[in-house]
Amino acid sequence: MPYAITRFASELPFPFSRAVEAGGFLFLSGQVSMSETGEPIRGDVQTQTHNIMAGIERTLLSCGSDLSAVVKVTVWLSDMKHFAEFNQAYAVYFPEGFPVRSVVSCKLAFDLDVEIEVQALAPNKAAP
Repeated sequence: MPYAITRFASELPFPFSRAVEAGGFLFLSGQVSMSETGEPIRGDVQTQTHNIMAGIERTLLSCGSDLSAVVKVTVWLSDMKHFAEFNQAYAVYFPEGFPVRSVVSCKLAFDLDVEIEVQALAPNKAAP
């Protein structure tokens, strides 16, 4: 059975898609704070969060969607002590209401403090 799956390649030097569209949804790979060439961008938790959310927004826009279509967010923090600082930065991106969200703590790639993954509605396509 053929499936309608669209994969949006990543420009980063890592083996993953930046997004996959399937079943009316966009699934974005988890993002940490990094440059367009894959170098970690350090800074405090708010700086990392803003950098990540800007990257997520760029990816969604390039797929024909935007932050208002986000329905689920998963967040990894290097330590739950960053929870309040993370929330301050995160809250500004969803003025129309928050998506559902899970937050866990663990060791992250490149010893960064924040990773975010989202699922969003894919853009409506006109019927043939």
